[in-house]
Amino acid sequence: GGERTLAAMALLFAMQAYQRPPFLVLDEVDAHLDGPNVQALARYVGQSDCQTIVISLKDKLFSCGDGLVGISRDRRKEASVALTWDLARFRQPRAGVAAGPLGAPLAPAPLLPPSPV
Repeated sequence: GGERTLAAMALLFAMQAYQRPPFLVLDEVDAHLDGPNVQALARYVGQSDCQTIVISLKDKLFSCGDGLVGISRDRRKEASVALTWDLARFRQPRAGVAAGPLGAPLAPAPLLPPSPV
C-alpha cells in the first residue's frame, strides 16, 4: 500500500540526489504505507548520508533511528516536556549480518530525564 506516497518519495529522493540539501524533514510520510514499504523507506533513509529528521507514529520507522524525541504534556506544570532516547546505544548486531545504521534490532530504550521545551 501507499503507491502514491512511494512515487512522491521517489521524486523527492531523485531531487535530493541531484541537488543535495543539508538535511531532510519527513513529516508522517509513512502514514499510508504498509509494513514492507515502511521498512523499505527506513532502509533507504538509513543508508542515505543526508541527515534526516523523521516524524512518524509507526514503530517500524522510528525504531530504526539513532535517537528519538518525544513531546509530552506535563499537566501539573502546564507545560510541554521533551523526552529523549539515544537508540544508537542499544543496537545489537544480528548473527552473520554486519551492523549498519538500520541493520540491527533495538532493545527497549530507558527514559532519560525530561528537559523543558
